[in-house]
Amino acid sequence: MRLWLALLTLLALAPHAAAQDEAETPAADGGPAIVAALTQERVDIRSDFAGTQLILFGAAQGMRESDDIVIVVRGPQEDLRVMRQSRILGVWVNMAPVHFEGVPSYYTVASTRPLSDVGAFSALRREGIGLDHLRLDAPDTEHREVRFGVEVTVSDIGAEIAEYRAAIARNRRREELFAETYEGVDLLEGGLFRAKVTLPPRTPVGDYTVDVYLFRNGRAVAERSVTLEVRKAGLERIIYDFAHQFAWLYGLVCAALAVLFGWAAAAIFNRR
Repeated sequence: MRLWLALLTLLALAPHAAAQDEAETPAADGGPAIVAALTQERVDIRSDFAGTQLILFGAAQGMRESDDIVIVVRGPQEDLRVMRQSRILGVWVNMAPVHFEGVPSYYTVASTRPLSDVGAFSALRREGIGLDHLRLDAPDTEHREVRFGVEVTVSDIGAEIAEYRAAIARNRRREELFAETYEGVDLLEGGLFRAKVTLPPRTPVGDYTVDVYLFRNGRAVAERSVTLEVRKAGLERIIYDFAHQFAWLYGLVCAALAVLFGWAAAAIFNRR
């Protein structure tokens, strides 16, 4: 019931939101605009956190029957070191490390139809929509050069870079941190829509961006962004902040606790 009330409120506020969106995405004919919100703008992670599911709902003014809605959720970025495993003398060894910068720790896409039917390749690539178009930069292995009069980024390790990028997507999919959901956006009457945002148990903390796109004739004609905050809570928050603000002291405390518990365990077993 609360969801429907929120949807009705969004629809009532749509004219005001449209004026704001037109300033962000100018349209000569007073074109389409989007207003969107999450049922929950902050998620607290405690020791018993087993994942959660949020609902994103919104309204698209000026939406046509052939239009599509695409929702992209991006988590905080991080640097990632990826290595290839090779077997040498019967032992698996990590080799050939590649350093990636700005990798989203969480990335999911939901759309009304498969992305190949929603947008043109250039539009999806420009917005970074879809795992095939996700930007995974490895500056140490890339350089810029001019080809056919256009400056492009070229990898120094050739086709191997694609294998590294595929490995990142494969591992994140396994952890439920990367996902693509075709037909994951429900279109309702009057330009209303809704979609589920699933956060797995291993959801990283940080600030998330939820981008909502209205696609028409293969390109995005309107866009709206909302934010989501994922934070540690309770005792976990205290430990997390302490570990990040006083890393050296946190390391000493952990080492001291390990020695203390080891000594205690040895004493107990010696008594027996």
